[in-house]
Order: sequence, then structure tokens, then C-alpha cells
Amino acid sequence: MNAPVLLYGERAPASVELSAGALDVSAQQPMVLPEAEILYVLYEMPMKNAVARLPVSVHPSVPAVFGITFIHAKDSPFGSFTLGYVGIACRTGIKPRHFVTGSFCDNAAAGDFLRNRYGFACTQANVDYHETYDRTCGTIALNGRSLLDVAITESIPLVGVGAMIKYSPPLTAARVNGAPALVQFEAAYDFKRSIRGKPRLAHFDGAGLGDAAIVPTTPIAGSRAVCDVHLLPARFEVDLEVPAERGGARKIARTG
Repeated sequence: MNAPVLLYGERAPASVELSAGALDVSAQQPMVLPEAEILYVLYEMPMKNAVARLPVSVHPSVPAVFGITFIHAKDSPFGSFTLGYVGIACRTGIKPRHFVTGSFCDNAAAGDFLRNRYGFACTQANVDYHETYDRTCGTIALNGRSLLDVAITESIPLVGVGAMIKYSPPLTAARVNGAPALVQFEAAYDFKRSIRGKPRLAHFDGAGLGDAAIVPTTPIAGSRAVCDVHLLPARFEVDLEVPAERGGARKIARTG
């Protein structure tokens, strides 16, 4: 029997753009975003594009999947803010993740926090999350240019244990203790209510969102949830070159 062939990304480590500044690895307290609203949409994308854009230390999902996420926080130490980010589904070892290819925030202070604590290279933009009688929508616009317009429609409520939604943690590229690495976003979710709907992509500007090679094709699933989001200190980093199964995943060394 032939040994299984593992698929890896093909992107050279030196070509992965890092978030500005160094990750804050000091001792930190969790932060809670009460009654935050999350819009989460998945689409298939061409496998060749996913493999070309993922770092060599991670595996692509099969089929290749592209994720769109909006987190709307009505209450935080920075006031109300909405974070929108996009990324390619991948795995570190056997663990599902999303390699972030673009992130945007409408609140500069919140964007700085997300950059310093988790490595999100947030561009300040008009990021909007809203609901109408028949859909939940998320849009991103920058300097009057529409970059993204996505929604879920024909939604049905999720109840019982099915009301929980599994979010693949994002991986951002940042400098950790002086070295480039992929940083895993850490959060816990207390679900209040959730719905699942059909994705509708009205507009998608791949280049404006961070990568012109990303082309969403077939819709997979979409959901909207209301939950208390517990933002936890980043705990793990992944080497840009060495896969997790070869020792490339490790706990972040704390300072202070």
C-alpha cells in the first residue's frame, strides 16, 4: 500500500506579509464582547488557487474553502465596532483553521487592539453588519469603493445542541518574539441564538480584499449567531515553514 500523500500550501514564507508591529505577548486578561453578532459564510474556491496562496506549513481543506466572517460588537472598551475578515480554510496538523488574507475594522482603537493582540492587519474601512426582514448582510467599503457585499437569506433557527456553530480559528501572520509566525486567534463563544441560511454574494472584489487570486465559486453554508464572545490571550503560534506535525506548532512564550 502506498503511503498517503499530504497536500501542503506552496507559498514561500518570505512572501507572507506580516502585520505591522510585534505581537503583544505580555500577560493579558480576557475581554468579553456581550451579545456580539457573528455572520459566517463559506464558499468553495479553486483548489489550485488555495494551494498557491497558503503557506507551506499548512494543509488546504478538501474541497478548498473560503470563509467570510463579520463580528459586530455593540459593547466593548472601544465602543461599538465591526470586524470583517476573509481567509482560506486550512489545517495545522489535523486542526481546522482559516489563513486570513484580509481584515477590516470600522473602529481605529479596536483595530489596533486586534492587531497588537492577535495579529490582524486591520485596514480601517466602512464595515457594516445589519439585518432586514429577510436577510442578514455584511458589507465592506473603502474610500467609496465597494469591496464585499454578502448576505444569508431563507434562514431557519437552530435549536438545542444544533444551535452551536463551529468557527475555525483564524490564523494571522505576525512577528512573535522577534520571529515571523502564524498566530492563532483565541476566543470562546456562549451562544444565545443562531440561524442558518443560504449565502448570497452580491459583490466580491478579491484584489481590494487582499488577494486577486481568490475567487469564491459554490456557496456552502451561512449562519448568523448572537453570543457572548470571550477574547482570550493568543496561546499558539505556527511556524511559516515547519508544519505542526513536524514540531512547527508551539505555545507562545510570555513576557512580563
